[in-house]
Amino acid sequence: MPVGYQGTITDSAFLSALQVADSLFPIGSFSHSYGLETFVQEGVITSAASLRDFMLTYIYVLAHTDCLGVFLTQKYALVRDFDSIVHLDQLMTALKNSYEIREASTRIGRAMLNIAQQLWVSPLLEKYSVEVSKGVAHCNHAVVFGLIMQIIGLPPLQANLVFLYNTAASMVNAAIKLVPLGQREGQSVLFSLHPLIIETANKVLELEERDLGAFAPALEIRCMAHERLYTRLFMS
Repeated sequence: MPVGYQGTITDSAFLSALQVADSLFPIGSFSHSYGLETFVQEGVITSAASLRDFMLTYIYVLAHTDCLGVFLTQKYALVRDFDSIVHLDQLMTALKNSYEIREASTRIGRAMLNIAQQLWVSPLLEKYSVEVSKGVAHCNHAVVFGLIMQIIGLPPLQANLVFLYNTAASMVNAAIKLVPLGQREGQSVLFSLHPLIIETANKVLELEERDLGAFAPALEIRCMAHERLYTRLFMS
């Protein structure tokens, strides 16, 4: 494991990470299924078992997309490489082929940035906010999340774990409503993903910006098709 990517976690950083990852944090992530709703309507996901299969692939995709974005943001923020943060933000937008997914990422990112500025005084957040207002930075969720994790002092490994768990929990919660599944079934699926989440969080520490991008055509197609569904419970 690269030096400095795992360290002592302060009580303050731990509590702040819990708050940011909590479903009570008002950023609107509960409104999005990221293509999951399309899979359910097509009859691909019909049970806890098929949901778990979907999540195994989805977490793999996250390793080369949003979770890597979180890690790289922290990495650049640590050395105050602001230009690389903005470039990464623009790249994260370019990698999202679906309109709804791009919109979801920036909507959640803007909501998270607004709350973060109320909670933490940070020149880095202020500078980033200025670039967002100019339209230079795009305010992607992963980038804002990474900035917050660096500001609160959470080491990158734990930041990856928090992001992956938070994303997985949000997807499982969406599936509980859509399939539908029982709460206990949902918790069993989420718990079964822990080993993969840990493995993926560590794997991401070895990746670089050139590793951004995952080939997942089935997911991309469902994300694009979502906006044309006859009935929709979620925004993406």
